[in-house]
Amino acid sequence: DFGLDAIAGPDGEWPDEPVDLPEPVVEFSTKYEEQDRYLTRAEADRIAGAADVEALESLARDVNRVVTELAEAAGFVHEDGKIECLYADGELRVADVVGTFDENRFSYGGRGVSKEVVRQWYKANDPGWVEAVTEAKAAVDGREIDDWRELCEESPDPLPDAVVEAVSVMYAAGTNVYTGREWFDVPNIETALSAVDDR
Repeated sequence: DFGLDAIAGPDGEWPDEPVDLPEPVVEFSTKYEEQDRYLTRAEADRIAGAADVEALESLARDVNRVVTELAEAAGFVHEDGKIECLYADGELRVADVVGTFDENRFSYGGRGVSKEVVRQWYKANDPGWVEAVTEAKAAVDGREIDDWRELCEESPDPLPDAVVEAVSVMYAAGTNVYTGREWFDVPNIETALSAVDDR
């Protein structure tokens, strides 16, 4: 229990709009299976083996704090993110990149800057595929099949070239702002976000 019952409505449903949580919530999931699966704290403790769950949570909070501070300094809001950890040679380590537009969700001026933009495009423009994926993921639960892709008979429509270009420029412009350095010769982030909005 994360004490989030007060945020949900009387029927227990979460609001459709984004919710600002008073404190970050750390959840555990496993990447060891065909699809991500959220774990109870007890499951996480068992799977973590020699790695201490309290130390995992502390590391996640430290990473979140650093990413949030860097984002705020650049004018972004760090909405949420994930880290992948491993335990090697007696040390808990971050095993993958953090603070990227693929691993985390950011907003800039109230508009999303992450791969969530592509997810939302598919929800708006290819709802049949999104629904098929949702149904396939639900159908995997309790079956001997672990990979929902085996149950999904639909494929996504290819992203139009204009969407690919707009998202690519958004990533590049976002990187320039986030790092405070002009790595890419692209329009400013406001122009890039407007181009994404137009797609």
